[in-house]
Amino acid sequence: MTQNIVNGWLRSRRLGSFAAVCMGAGLDRPGSEAPSKAHWLHRHASGVLRAVGLEVKVSGHPGDARAWVGNHLGYLDVIGLGSVAPVAFVAKSEVASWPLLGALATRGGTIYVDRSRRMAVGAVVDDMKRRAETGVPVVFFPEGTSSSGSGVLPFHASLFAPVVDLGWKVAPFAIRMESSAGIDAAYWGDMTFGPHFLRLMGHRRLVMHLRFGEPTTLEGDRKSVAAAWRDRVVQLHSEIQTHHGLASAGPA
Repeated sequence: MTQNIVNGWLRSRRLGSFAAVCMGAGLDRPGSEAPSKAHWLHRHASGVLRAVGLEVKVSGHPGDARAWVGNHLGYLDVIGLGSVAPVAFVAKSEVASWPLLGALATRGGTIYVDRSRRMAVGAVVDDMKRRAETGVPVVFFPEGTSSSGSGVLPFHASLFAPVVDLGWKVAPFAIRMESSAGIDAAYWGDMTFGPHFLRLMGHRRLVMHLRFGEPTTLEGDRKSVAAAWRDRVVQLHSEIQTHHGLASAGPA
């Protein structure tokens, strides 16, 4: 009973802080240019981290990479990665409808993928190129969906078009979450946003371990490049487990 009371108090306090941060972000309007939106998201992501009690531990550095590529655990990825540097995200179109977080993502210049449209990827790739040309790195998750974080799903090759065609330097990264007992920090499968977010706000400890690999350029066709980058992300994922003593990952 005492634990439930404490969790309820933590949840109420964090929800209030989160709402206040979102209101402040709403009053701070970015310019229409991609760099302005990216800096806006970077600025307010740090505020959201404090409000929800998320600690981000970063090792390595993305350097001057045009794109960041890694595994995907859910909506907290945008907040954690967005706090590292001004970037633009590629996300599924459903994100735009999420309460408050969807508005943050949209105002921050997120590039949305409408997975119901077969030709949507081409337009998304064009948007990715335009963002990178302004000096804003593009973050995308080639798994195509979020996972529990126990391993790294296969990578889809479609979003690697600019990586291959333009010879982009890319920074691989891996994310693993550490949370208090009974809290699943990853948002995946058939979970519903509202109930998951409310449960998460009652956590006692929530840490995102974010590890970057050396930025580099790979050559080859899209499928081979995607497979090579997945191998690098899998290695980084394992290194987080080794260095931080997290639970063993499932099949990669």
